[in-house]
Amino acid sequence: MSKKFQEDTEYAKYDLDGDGEITDEELEHAKEIRETERDLRKSLAQLRMARFTLIGMGVFTAAMFTPWISVERIEALSEISSLFYISGAGIVGAYMGTTAWMARK
Repeated sequence: MSKKFQEDTEYAKYDLDGDGEITDEELEHAKEIRETERDLRKSLAQLRMARFTLIGMGVFTAAMFTPWISVERIEALSEISSLFYISGAGIVGAYMGTTAWMARK
């Protein structure tokens, strides 16, 4: 079943074969494209979160070894840094796990 739309409508982009009519197959294909684009945006956001977490953990570790931070400050931050590393590892591990799981689907 095909549908005719006005030429200047936002749905005109779904007319993949350019015949002026939008079929159910074209609408289904457009829906699949939107879902794929959404999944890609989600994956990119998760990748960025994992990357910035790893970068943050590396910067924090490097900063702890600089001479500008005193030993007393490092001792005071020891409990917080443990939580920081555990949560960072959880974020990165969750990303890697879901990526591996999705690749198997």
